[in-house]
Amino acid sequence: MRGQIAFEPIDSDFSAVLIADYTNDDSNGFHSATVDGPAAGSGPWSNARRQVAALRPGGLDIRESLPDQQTYKGDVNPTPQQLHREAFGLALNMSYDFDFATLTSITGYRNGEAFSVYDQTGIGPSNNFGIIVPLLFRSPVREAEDISQFTQELRLVSPEAEGSGFDWILGGYFQHDEVSKDDIISFEIRVPVIPTLNGQSAWFNDGTNESYAIFGQLGYRFNDMFRIVGGLRYSRDEKSGTVQGLALETGDRFTPNDPVPSSPLSPTYVEGGGYTTDYSNSWDQFTPQVTAEFQPNPDILLYATYSSGFKGGGFEDDPANPVAAQSSYDPETVDNYEIGGKFEFFNNRARLNVAAFSMRYKDLQVTQTSDVCLCNITDNAADAKIRGIEAEAQVVPLVGLSLTGGLTLLDTEYIDFTDSVGNVNDGKFLQRTPRYQWNLGARYTTDIGNWIDGFSASVNYNRQGRLSWNPEGSANEPAYGLLSGRISISPTPDLTFSVWGRNITDELYRVNAIAFFGDEASRLGAPRTYGAEVSVRF
Repeated sequence: MRGQIAFEPIDSDFSAVLIADYTNDDSNGFHSATVDGPAAGSGPWSNARRQVAALRPGGLDIRESLPDQQTYKGDVNPTPQQLHREAFGLALNMSYDFDFATLTSITGYRNGEAFSVYDQTGIGPSNNFGIIVPLLFRSPVREAEDISQFTQELRLVSPEAEGSGFDWILGGYFQHDEVSKDDIISFEIRVPVIPTLNGQSAWFNDGTNESYAIFGQLGYRFNDMFRIVGGLRYSRDEKSGTVQGLALETGDRFTPNDPVPSSPLSPTYVEGGGYTTDYSNSWDQFTPQVTAEFQPNPDILLYATYSSGFKGGGFEDDPANPVAAQSSYDPETVDNYEIGGKFEFFNNRARLNVAAFSMRYKDLQVTQTSDVCLCNITDNAADAKIRGIEAEAQVVPLVGLSLTGGLTLLDTEYIDFTDSVGNVNDGKFLQRTPRYQWNLGARYTTDIGNWIDGFSASVNYNRQGRLSWNPEGSANEPAYGLLSGRISISPTPDLTFSVWGRNITDELYRVNAIAFFGDEASRLGAPRTYGAEVSVRF
């Protein structure tokens, strides 16, 4: 649900908008399916899926998973896989027009909670087919999270200069987050028997994040054709909290007397043992920006810009020991150079935007799943670069018909990056980054009898190139494309009936994959999805 109330007094320079939203989402959790890695047949979980599929009537489709139900420490009954998310937010936007500038205040508050139980591989050693599935291990996860966030921005903006002269922006930003997150991870093994690789570990993490920023921008227009703008932002992030790591129990239902869990907590933590430690760090950065704009006529705008960015550091989610809990990863920074142009043709019936850019990262943050510690690690790549070209076009060849298209080409590279587990990734393409993306779309709107714009239909196709899920490039996603469409009937401007479809061709693709012991634990994108809508404005 979402609603807003606007307050605009007559003959007043003050206005305000209050926006409220609420979301409640319940489902049976994340679908995971483990598929072969580069060496087909070598992975324990994909082999387990094949064994179950051979005995199951109708087999086992790639979109089906068979997660076990886990009994956690202190529970009487198993907990089924599930996902629950609930959140609400308030935003108050107020502005007042002075003679020399407009003062804007944006105040926000958001609170959310989530509870999820999921199996990382989508299949476990227990099944209904009477066979023992040889798995290296299974690792169901239970997560509970509660977060509250307060934000405040104040911004003073001058009128845009006409003809020639200065214009400016001055502002500040504050954000405060309170996060409480509990994680329980189980390791369970049935065949073969590996001593110490079983048990349940838990982390109870209460953290605080505060971010501050002061920013300003000054522009000068020399004439109707040329303008230059410079800006500077100071950002500071402060993160702190307390984390407790606890070995809830050793052993599992298959090997109940195993004495010590080896992972993800350090092996010195016996059942009931653990650690509690505080962590904190802060980072700050100045980030400038300069842009020059040249507009020789109303149909052409050329620009060149230099900008820099800053992303604060942080801490690991489930640290194995106090040293890991107190060790933060560094912030990342980026310098971006861009040139581009915006063009309009044929009496504004065609538009073309093009840009070329080069981005140089320092201490790029890269998250990986490690086979060594059975945990996620965030590294700072020493350096990385991205170069690319972007183009988008829109054409209106006929009344009511609009055609759109876009293209992105990327060339990326890790520079001097050896990760925490010893992989040398120098010169490799950045993970989770496709080499190209393009899209095509069409929309047609026309009258139906006395219904003005009573019919509309649209179709869109988006395609992206091959990408790698990890820095070393051992887990890859082939190129794929998604087709979607919508048809709408509008008897009045305030009433619309629609039918729509997404991924109409039922393309099989992944939104995440983790390479692990010869397998790729994968989360699949949504299959063919369709529906109907009724929209009423009042």
